[in-house]
Amino acid sequence: MLRQFIFACLISFISTLPAHAMSVLPLYLDEIINDAAIAFQGKSLENHSERDPQTNLIVTYSTFEVQEVLKGKVGATHTIKQIGGKVQGETNQITGVPTFIVGESYILFLYGVSVSGFSSPVGLEQGKFNVIPGLTGAHVTNGRDFKEMTLGASTHLVPTPALIKLRQAPGSTKQFNLDEFKELVRQQAGAAK
Repeated sequence: MLRQFIFACLISFISTLPAHAMSVLPLYLDEIINDAAIAFQGKSLENHSERDPQTNLIVTYSTFEVQEVLKGKVGATHTIKQIGGKVQGETNQITGVPTFIVGESYILFLYGVSVSGFSSPVGLEQGKFNVIPGLTGAHVTNGRDFKEMTLGASTHLVPTPALIKLRQAPGSTKQFNLDEFKELVRQQAGAAK
């Protein structure tokens, strides 16, 4: 709860500045999962920006069709509000705040909703995993190395086939099998209760 409050304060402060980059410390995958209030696989349906009447900031609302809930309670659709966007020729983009492409699928790990209604992925881009087709089925990626991200995870929580692949793969592993990833998330979310 304190982490979410600090994050909301940081977003509020940064949003008063013109357009700056925001950096976040790298998180382990178990931290991303544990810090999320909800997690789901969903398809982006719509993005629209407007001036928020509560904060007077330019915000973007992103709506998703929820395909599978991995943690918490989520309805058939879910909308998040994030800082930044473009309204009537005025742009306020914060580097690091995730954007979504309509029609694309993602697995999202979201903080709870702040007092002002904001909700962003845990660790910003780190909590947004693109679902991409692969030769051996669908995979997920957030651009980081899964070997690095799973260093903090208990080995009994990583599905055995995935653990073997991670250990045997040379170099970095920036994609993870979708089904194995979802199983890892479910196991970690269950262990964190």
